[in-house]
Amino acid sequence: MLQITPQSEVGPVSNEQPSVSTANELQAFVDEHQIKTFKVGAVDVDGLWRGKRIAAPYFLESVASKGTNICNILFGWDLQDQSIPNLKYTGWQTGYPDITLLPDLSTLKLVPWEPGTASVICDIYEMDGTLLELAPRALLRRIVEQANAAGYAPKCGYELEVYLLKGTADELEAKGFRDLEPFSRGNHTYSVQRDTGSEYLIGEIREQLAAYGIYIEASNSEHGPGQFEVNMRYCDALAAADGAMLLKNSIKEIAAKHGCTASFIAKLSPEWAGSSGHLHQSLVDAHGNIAFANPEEPGRLSAVGEAYMAGVVDLAKDMTALYLPTINSYKRTEGGSWAGSSSTWGYDNRTVAVRAIPSAGPAARIENRIAGADANPYLVIAASLSAGLHGISKGLTPPAPMEGNAYEQVGPETALPHTLESACDVLENSNTARTLLGDAFVDHYVATRRWEVQQFRAQVTEWEVARYLEHI
Repeated sequence: MLQITPQSEVGPVSNEQPSVSTANELQAFVDEHQIKTFKVGAVDVDGLWRGKRIAAPYFLESVASKGTNICNILFGWDLQDQSIPNLKYTGWQTGYPDITLLPDLSTLKLVPWEPGTASVICDIYEMDGTLLELAPRALLRRIVEQANAAGYAPKCGYELEVYLLKGTADELEAKGFRDLEPFSRGNHTYSVQRDTGSEYLIGEIREQLAAYGIYIEASNSEHGPGQFEVNMRYCDALAAADGAMLLKNSIKEIAAKHGCTASFIAKLSPEWAGSSGHLHQSLVDAHGNIAFANPEEPGRLSAVGEAYMAGVVDLAKDMTALYLPTINSYKRTEGGSWAGSSSTWGYDNRTVAVRAIPSAGPAARIENRIAGADANPYLVIAASLSAGLHGISKGLTPPAPMEGNAYEQVGPETALPHTLESACDVLENSNTARTLLGDAFVDHYVATRRWEVQQFRAQVTEWEVARYLEHI
């Protein structure tokens, strides 16, 4: 699947995204591209990009340097905008005060499918000027800085799977999300011939995102009807998270222009394949070399690579709640469904949680296969990177590699939590995860996930009615 290309070997990409660092450069950018609107926003715990559209004059005179204030309910509600009670950070008891979204101008991009519009990702600050430690981007930035302090630059490449459905989101909701019609019917994985019929949309997505500065190296039809996979270019960890978040948001926007709905839900139908968010990762050392490469023994990762992988495997259970963040996430990992569902690893094995891809050169890496497409990219990278750095610092050694079908060999000692509730219990009680991610973040995140469990428990599903109504 994804082949990682060193940045030094990457050729030019067909986009001309700006490099802006001064007020004069920003003004010139606005004038040259006739920018009227800036889309500014920050990422919440669920991975949603939330913010505002700001008129260009106001962005230039104030927001670019001072930021824009927004209610801290961004970290006080769920993805349906329902307030979560009993959160320590915020709630009715705090009055929901403001926080500040401060644009990171290094993320400034022209939005090709919205002429006259630019976008920028923000970092989040409290009103006293301190960085909000609960913010996923801040958490990842802190862990990247720890990697840098240890002498490494983390690199990541995302593979994301998505379902395209006919009809707008409003139209699907009007039908009660029943009788969903996929963009294409049947299973046609890797079918070049069938992909011709979807190229008018998938091709536009690739081209628009390339112009947006997010390069999709390859795309293909996947195992489910209307399901597609996109492989993103390998880059710095924070940029990879930014890119994955923007890619998910952008695919939804572009699909909507064609009257379609794009969904990154982990398991859309019991009969259809789940959607994964596989994360390829490696480290570059202080000399610019891939730290996982092993020229002396190309069939194995380097000692650094094996220690890193050992950390990811060792903490797979502790981090499951971040890799699998919703009730639905666990439907994807049930049974043999191409998803990592155990704290195991193997060489080029797609039934394990961590796939080792050794090499003598720059292609050496590991692939974390646990997370679904529904997961927050910032938190997936933060969890995996922090676990890998933990493995290096502790000098961990990976267990024996799994050979053959890992799904048939999983026991209680390697099985990941099967539900969001149990995953929350493991994360909450993990002293190591608390050390790596911080008590405040773990407590807040667990509280939001338990709210999700509570909301699900209160529902009466169609399955229950159909199963019990007549016979009981």
